[in-house]
Parts: sequence; structure tokens; C-alpha cells
Amino acid sequence: MSPRPSRGRPRRQPGPHVTNPREHILASAAELFVNQSYAGTTTREIGELAGMRQASIYYHFDSKEQILVVLLRRSVQLRVERAAKIATEVDGLSPAAGLYLLAASDVSALAAMPQNVGILYRLPDVVASPVFEQFRDLRDELVLTYGQLGIRAAPQRVADTTDVHALGELLVQIADTMTGLRAAGSVDSSRTRSIASACLRLCGIPEDVIDQARVDIDIDRNP
Repeated sequence: MSPRPSRGRPRRQPGPHVTNPREHILASAAELFVNQSYAGTTTREIGELAGMRQASIYYHFDSKEQILVVLLRRSVQLRVERAAKIATEVDGLSPAAGLYLLAASDVSALAAMPQNVGILYRLPDVVASPVFEQFRDLRDELVLTYGQLGIRAAPQRVADTTDVHALGELLVQIADTMTGLRAAGSVDSSRTRSIASACLRLCGIPEDVIDQARVDIDIDRNP
């Protein structure tokens, strides 16, 4: 009698660059969460993709929710830290160039995140998860930094009639479009420039000022 065919997804063997099982679990979970949803992913599937038994997942993480917590914290913490650093370094730049630098750097970070993990903040089943609430305050820091730089860069007539938090939220949402472009396989340096320029346009900044900001940052800072 011939052997019965095996069922289920074949286990992936960790590549030679993977030396930390915990990191391999996170990478596999991120790939599944992004591609087939958080709610639709089981720890069994994460284990199969990571090339390990489901029980091994629980040696490193208490639950699927804890895996999501780590992925969310990494993605938003990186953006918040970069934004805070930039906000302290823009004194020698025009306000428009400072906002352009923030947006371009943030978008570049989203473009470089493994497994496009930045998109988790846009997935409905992740937003609906109880663990998402833990990161609202952290994300608000990013929103506030965007809003403050946006108000500084905007023409007076716009700054006088615009709420800082509302503006920051809109600017973050524009930056977040990079995750959608990545999912569609449409990412290059021109996209970063286009998104950063769109952030300035939202603030009512004239095109000639945007052009100068782009020149200042692309030549001097090259984010």
C-alpha cells in the first residue's frame, strides 16, 4: 500500500539568517496577519509557517494577542521615536522642510518595515481587538508631532482655523497610504516624495515652497 499523502501546509524551515525562534514566530505571524487577517489566523498556522510545533509558540508567547501586542508596539514605537527625534532637529530648517523631513522619514520607515507590519493599524479586525486600545496613546504622540509641525508650516490663515490633533490625524493617514502601496507592490523613492509633498499640500503650503522643501531635504538630508 502506498503511503497516504500528507495534509496541511508544509512547515517552512527557518532560513540561515534566522537564529532567534521568537523573531521567526513574529515574522511568520506578521506575514499571516497582513495577508489573511488577524482574526483569521491561528497559532497552529503561525507554527506551521514558522516550521515549529504549535506548543513551541506558547513557550515564547502566552497567546496570539501577545504576538500582536509585540508587533504593534514595534511598529508604532519606531515611528514615534523617529518623529520625536526629527522634531528636535528641525530648528535649522524652514517649517515646510521640517514637515517634509518628518513625512519622508516616516514613510520610508513604513516602506522598510518587515512584512509590511505597519498596515496592521489599518486592518479592521486589529482595530477591533482589545489590545489595540493599549496603543492609542502612543499613536497619539505621533499624531501630535505631525500636527504641531503642520501648524508651524501652514500659512497663517490655515493655522488660525485648524485643530492641531485633527490636522495631525489627517497627516498620519496620508503617510499610512504607503502600507497600501506596499500591499499593491507599488513602492519606490518617488512614492515617498509624492506622499511627503501631499502632506504639505494638505496644510495649504504653496507649490513653490513645497518644491524648495523637497530640494532642501532630498539634497541635504536624503531621508
